[in-house]
Amino acid sequence: MNDKSWRVQLGDEHWARFTYARTEGSDFRLLGSVARNAQVGALAETADGQYLQVNGDHVTPLATGQVKRAIDAARRTAPRAPLRREAHPAPAPVVIIKRRRRVPEAGRST
Repeated sequence: MNDKSWRVQLGDEHWARFTYARTEGSDFRLLGSVARNAQVGALAETADGQYLQVNGDHVTPLATGQVKRAIDAARRTAPRAPLRREAHPAPAPVVIIKRRRRVPEAGRST
């Protein structure tokens, strides 16, 4: 099967496998990951709306229309985050108690 469509996953956890976080003055912002057959990398968007695939420092422009449709599909199918996340309580620390073992001395009876 020859799949020509792009698959997009949005979020920091997806782009972090392919590149590093950029500074605020960067030419683009990282959105997630993008994949099409064996072509896989981080997905980024420039200030003028062009999409890029980023692998380390290597940047490749992508077809804007195709990627835009994949991003829209990813946003429609992404699970909605709850409005308020409840904090999970920290697990109780493990306590290990070592007791001295009494060993009878040789020659003494107990």
